[in-house]
Amino acid sequence: MTRIACLHGHHSNIPLFSDAFAAFDVELIHFVDPGLLLQNEGTSIFTKEHSHAKLREQLSWMQSCAVDAIVITCTQYAALVTPEDEATATVPLFTIDGPFFQELARHTQPQVLLFSNPATVQPTMERLVKYAHSHNLHPEIQVSLVENAFALLMENKQEAYREAIKEALYQLHQTFPDHPIAVAQLSMAPVADQFAKENGCIISHPLHSLTSQISVTLPFL
Repeated sequence: MTRIACLHGHHSNIPLFSDAFAAFDVELIHFVDPGLLLQNEGTSIFTKEHSHAKLREQLSWMQSCAVDAIVITCTQYAALVTPEDEATATVPLFTIDGPFFQELARHTQPQVLLFSNPATVQPTMERLVKYAHSHNLHPEIQVSLVENAFALLMENKQEAYREAIKEALYQLHQTFPDHPIAVAQLSMAPVADQFAKENGCIISHPLHSLTSQISVTLPFL
């Protein structure tokens, strides 16, 4: 059986991944480290170098657990991954937004990307633009942020968080009826799927593109 180690910034990502891979013959091993998320709440201050060192420590620990691949599901940890990290990994290393960037960059029409975590907006957009330009692509993306929503998730107020995301999607759908809409955080994926089903539209999110890429890269799944 294929074993995939998953590094999460919040425990709420575990059931999302379990559901996404339920149809695969795979064992998911979950590691949860909310440290980087808590730093953005002002509880501690570390430099980017300190955070990257912690990430490398986590990657080394996970690789030692006899796994076939590693997935980083937290966009803030994903933003710390360097080409060197990917090159030195002993197993395939996937980030939650890597395949997502490929999907977004291919769009030729204006699109809207919704965030719930303000700390991820700048690093995510910088990486997205870098990826697009390296492939001579120039997507037109309008960023939207659900104010104060991520604090609800960190406080484990799941229902309030979902309602905030649903309301934001409704407003975007009304304001930009002809624009593709995507959500940046994995935590928004279930709401996005439900909203798309109820309103007969398509809401893209990182989990769709990630599972597709993993199933292609790891054909023994």
